[in-house]
Amino acid sequence: MNFLLFFVTIFPISMMPGINMTYAMSVGMSFGYKHSFFVMAGQLLALAFVSFSCMLGVGAVLHHFDYAFKVLNIIAGLYMLYLGVMLFFGKGELSITNVSNLPSKKQMFINGLIVSVSNPKAWIFFSALLPTFLDKDDPFSLTRMCVITVTLLFIEFCALNIYALGGAMLKKFLQTHLRLLEICTAIIVCTIGVLLLFR
Repeated sequence: MNFLLFFVTIFPISMMPGINMTYAMSVGMSFGYKHSFFVMAGQLLALAFVSFSCMLGVGAVLHHFDYAFKVLNIIAGLYMLYLGVMLFFGKGELSITNVSNLPSKKQMFINGLIVSVSNPKAWIFFSALLPTFLDKDDPFSLTRMCVITVTLLFIEFCALNIYALGGAMLKKFLQTHLRLLEICTAIIVCTIGVLLLFR
């Protein structure tokens, strides 16, 4: 597995201001950084489930069709380009939502779990991209799946912390500069999409 390519592909995607990051930022802004850990725990557990589910499901297809790897690379590249273009030409629709009344730790964990596991973009993205990093000769390699998932969760954990901490410390700044973050992320995502197409 090209670990470096996997890392530079996943990192900017994880940093995109999507549903998970926005929710972590919202909790950080509303309740403080420490409370966001319970939300992040739920989100990461959900992402681990989605990751393994997508790799196992698509891995079954790859086991029978060798050309599926190339097709997946093309799909992943086009999807990345689509995400980048939509993000670049968006109208700054990302918003930070304040939440009132502090929920229990259990409720925060459950909320984070539900937000992540019900995010259709996570399922689509993981299904399109993660299987391209599986072992072509052994798509069901548990070791490879664990490496991919652990790396993914580490990157997501870092990204969630940045957003949650940022939401708690830089509330006013983030509210006025989210559009710039979207544009920068869009350019990076499009670049990765091109690299995947010609991989």
